[in-house]
Amino acid sequence: MNIDNLIKIIFLMILSTEIGQSLIPVERSALSSVLVDKRIYFLGGESLHSPKPSSTLDQILYLDVSKSFNTVNPPFEEIINVPIPFGSSYATTFLSPQKNVIYLFAGNMVDANTKNPSLEFYKPVLHSYNLETREWTVPTTNGFEPTRRRAINGVINKETGKFYVFGGWEQINGQNNYTVYNDMIVFDTISLTWSKGSTINVPLPRVDYTATLLSNGIIVFIGGKDNNFRDVDINQLALYDTKVDKWSIMTARGVTLENRGLHSAVLTPDERIIIFGGNKDSNEPVLNQLAVLNTKTTPYEWSIPQVSVIDNMPLTTSAHSATLVGNYMFINFGTIPNYSKIQLLPFFYILDIRNFTWITQFEPEESPIVITSVNNSPTNSTNSPDLTTEKSDNGKQIGIIIGTIGLSVGVGTVVGLLGYKYYKKQKYKHTIPTAGSPIN
Repeated sequence: MNIDNLIKIIFLMILSTEIGQSLIPVERSALSSVLVDKRIYFLGGESLHSPKPSSTLDQILYLDVSKSFNTVNPPFEEIINVPIPFGSSYATTFLSPQKNVIYLFAGNMVDANTKNPSLEFYKPVLHSYNLETREWTVPTTNGFEPTRRRAINGVINKETGKFYVFGGWEQINGQNNYTVYNDMIVFDTISLTWSKGSTINVPLPRVDYTATLLSNGIIVFIGGKDNNFRDVDINQLALYDTKVDKWSIMTARGVTLENRGLHSAVLTPDERIIIFGGNKDSNEPVLNQLAVLNTKTTPYEWSIPQVSVIDNMPLTTSAHSATLVGNYMFINFGTIPNYSKIQLLPFFYILDIRNFTWITQFEPEESPIVITSVNNSPTNSTNSPDLTTEKSDNGKQIGIIIGTIGLSVGVGTVVGLLGYKYYKKQKYKHTIPTAGSPIN
């Protein structure tokens, strides 16, 4: 067996090791998520099986959606060396228009190692993660800095670079003393400047809602809970026009839906808002887990889609994340009532929005083929006729030396990678029960 074959075998060992050892993350809810090109990033969340003392996670996971996979064994990966500087939950994330910075706004912030509020990061409400340098920073901003709040959902206008977030609540000096907000916070990612939206006809304070930005610049707020933590009428839609800084209320027509909070929403290419899950009243799951709001009619109209493949019907989760990837709605993590008593693997569902079918096998949609030029410069050729026999012999010796070094490096890489995978597997071994396992 020559050195080339050995190197190929080593490469295949590394590849098979990487493919066969996907991370199985702990369950979590109240996380934040954002799609960046072909990766969905998941930040923080609350977990009963956190690997650290605090139930509030500081982990950053990502899922590569450029590859095929099954929801039974999705290829989650964790960014290990650069976690969030604090445990984060009930926050909201958004991507800069340049697609190189993920912003994390407000939410619950605690020291993941001690369970205590993170004093160092407690006051700043905005943190940024640079995808190129892989560093966390606190941006230097202009204007007033808004108060910290949680249970929020923000949107960003990619054309203007402005981020919008409404309401939220914050605990003030005691467990039963809290404030629920009804202000519209605006952050300009270009000038790094804070401002506030109009207060004329502003809705009542609200938390646990969804916010969806339409192509015409209107943000549609759906559901949630008011300042007394009572369900908001889901048929009364709060609308904010970002172009003219104006609030309005629209009564939706169509089917009558159950009120809900902690649900999710995505916007389809034809301007339909699909909502999933959530809970009502005293943490009871809603009966109609899927609903569609048609925003091309006036007033907007609710409908309940006919769902195919009942056998794959997911559980009705709340406090999960939802991301639209092409024609597929990804629903990740979340919780259900008495979740700790019937612990399962983390929830993962995929909905084909073209025919409202729940699927378990994901196949990425084809992208246009890009033809790139290949540099075939003769100066890089190893078969140049100008080489002498002596140089050829020296080249063979050098090749053997390089091959030996490469073999050593390859073996070392395999050993190191296997050790790393073993460490990662052991790290989660005691925190991840499998389906049907008893809960301690």
